[in-house]
Amino acid sequence: MTNIDHIDVFDLQQNIFLAPLQPPGGPPPNAGLRGLALTPDSGQIVVADFGAQSVYLLDPVLGTGTTVPVGGVPAFTNSGPARVAATSTQTVFVGLSGEGGSTGACSACLAQMNLTVSPPTIQPAPQPEVASIMGAPLVQGTAAGDRVFVAFGTSSSGPVAVWNASAPNQFVTSLANASATDLGASSDGSMFAFHSNGADEIRAADLSLTSVPTSAELEQIPGRVLVPGVALHPSGALLYQPFLTGAPGSAGVKGGIDILDAHSGALRLRIFLPQQFMTDIDGLHGSFLTTDENGQRLFAITSSDGTPQNAALTIIQLAAVPLGIGTIAPATVSAAAGATLTIRGSGFQSGATASINGKSASATFKDINTLLVVIPSLTPGSQQIAITNPDGESVWLDAAFTAN
Repeated sequence: MTNIDHIDVFDLQQNIFLAPLQPPGGPPPNAGLRGLALTPDSGQIVVADFGAQSVYLLDPVLGTGTTVPVGGVPAFTNSGPARVAATSTQTVFVGLSGEGGSTGACSACLAQMNLTVSPPTIQPAPQPEVASIMGAPLVQGTAAGDRVFVAFGTSSSGPVAVWNASAPNQFVTSLANASATDLGASSDGSMFAFHSNGADEIRAADLSLTSVPTSAELEQIPGRVLVPGVALHPSGALLYQPFLTGAPGSAGVKGGIDILDAHSGALRLRIFLPQQFMTDIDGLHGSFLTTDENGQRLFAITSSDGTPQNAALTIIQLAAVPLGIGTIAPATVSAAAGATLTIRGSGFQSGATASINGKSASATFKDINTLLVVIPSLTPGSQQIAITNPDGESVWLDAAFTAN
């Protein structure tokens, strides 16, 4: 967890804070740490220092590392790197933010760092699809580093974009006509979500729109304030929305997390925390919620009164992850019986059953996030799939795949 001038390290086995990691040579006087990422091989922590306009590459065990000067953005009073995403090709995408002193949008603010040379070098992202896009980029990579998702803030017509390690010299972009203020991605790269214009929009890895979850009026909380840190279940099945019940720092305000079905937007679980969330302007300034590899342990940056002086780490252990369906592969199969579908989702239990368009299908439990389903003979066309856990919880997805 980035603090102002260091990284806090919490041991999940002993439930204690360990010695913090320091910037190489010690914290600079103008330090202002923001985003961080782990390289796919877990060998380095990449840290954006907005205040010192640098990126640090740190050994997570030894604490030693390298400082890579990045610089700022011309015409802005304050500027520097705000978010980072490490890739499997030994590069790091760096999102710079320009704040104050200019009414214009950040220009050429997506940079790319090359880790294959020593010392590492940095340049504006060379991919032509993003070279001229205005706006401060929010970047989020996958656990494997094979994809990086980008949404642009302070740009009312900004697109969303995805980089793929299989074609590293290009981005695929799609118009979003929105100024993003937060961005999260599933660790497997199947889905990503961004917050814009008061709503979260979920898209698949090919940038196609999956859903814009909305809650029924009775589920809304008067005075609700969203907190940066929107997160997706590692399979993309669930959306985790952190919020406050009122203005930050106000007496009686609580922090909470809504867990929604990423396809339907239905509220699956609402959790209230013992403390308020810490919060900030947007996802370029901070991100205050994340999950573990199963979406079952949630990690929140909270405060007893909303002040940084009383900031703390709150860990929530869910008794059970809500059942959900993320992705199904392959997307098209033969209508004849026998094809096997791999269903990535959430909250699967041993003994879970499946049906396709109402017909029973053989299901094999692989892990809490994966089921293997052998299809029965089907009528060609779009297929609905339903999953039921032994405890009776059910979920279904229309147009889940196609049988030919």
